[in-house]
Amino acid sequence: MTDINKTLLKYNNFEDTYKYAYIGIPKGYGGLEKAYYGTLNKFKKKYPNFIADKKIPTLLFMHGSKGLTKGKIYRKWIVEEAGFIFFAPNSFKIENRPTYNTPAKMSAYEAVHKVRQAEIHFNLEKLKSVSFIDEEHLFLMGNSEGGLAAAAFKGREFKARIITAYSCENGYYSKDFKIGAKKNEPFLNIIGTHDEYFGKNSKPNENHEIKGHCTKALMKYKNAKVIILPQTKHDITTNIYVKKDIIHFLKFWSRD
Repeated sequence: MTDINKTLLKYNNFEDTYKYAYIGIPKGYGGLEKAYYGTLNKFKKKYPNFIADKKIPTLLFMHGSKGLTKGKIYRKWIVEEAGFIFFAPNSFKIENRPTYNTPAKMSAYEAVHKVRQAEIHFNLEKLKSVSFIDEEHLFLMGNSEGGLAAAAFKGREFKARIITAYSCENGYYSKDFKIGAKKNEPFLNIIGTHDEYFGKNSKPNENHEIKGHCTKALMKYKNAKVIILPQTKHDITTNIYVKKDIIHFLKFWSRD
């Protein structure tokens, strides 16, 4: 936690990643007549007296380098199909946060990875204080840049993880990547064969030997599943199977 604390102290407005987080809350909870999609601060203003009548399974989502964009699709699936709360820290709110444009130096990527780890730790602690968040059914998901963050997180608070559009291996993007989940933690990886950033034949990785998926990293994980989608690029939401794969995984592992 030493590195995490240093990162949190380096950027003085980490609170805004939580305050302006992108959220989704299923209809029916707390009297909502329809699902809510927006930011946390706007939700609190619109529903200042919101109280859910029971604890709700929740998914903490780490968005990619371009923000929520494709995450909006995941959010709708997770809220309306799985019935989960969707919570995505807003990384872009961090003042003077590090950035990169691929191709970049390894140090630029690693600086971002440290910030994304701190986001998970910070927002996880915030979520634990919310009365209607079901801590027994907390899931972690990350896409692309957020996929590395979610896969590398070393905490034990999550029941399962979903990693999309990231291959869980070193290459141009990281030099010391390791899966942070415990060996029996359920783990789903979905990635396309033609992923432009992390696929086996991706241009950024042309000078690195990679597999293009998380199979090698997950060899000792008995509850892991890797789905490799033929003819699919970095945006895996274009593949017709992805929604059912994600929803089935969440429902399967959220059973009591």
